[in-house]
Amino acid sequence: MEKNHRLVSFTLVLCILGFLLTIADFLALHDIHRDYIGTEVVKLLDTSVGEGLPKWTATKGEWDIVRVSYIFRFVFFIFCAAVLIKLTKNK
Repeated sequence: MEKNHRLVSFTLVLCILGFLLTIADFLALHDIHRDYIGTEVVKLLDTSVGEGLPKWTATKGEWDIVRVSYIFRFVFFIFCAAVLIKLTKNK
């Protein structure tokens, strides 16, 4: 029973981390919406940018946050399914 309690507690901590990453996702995607300029947008506006766009317009850091968050959630959902299967088999 103690082992199951630890497993549930660990899963709850991961839930809180997942929630915080979801908030970070929202903030990163909001920033991407404001700052991202891709080549498609430049072509659509029929504009020349000369030497190219500044590096900050790629919003690399924000995309990294989104990528890490999605990978975490993918692994977390598999982990949660395994925990639920384990807990139901014990009863």
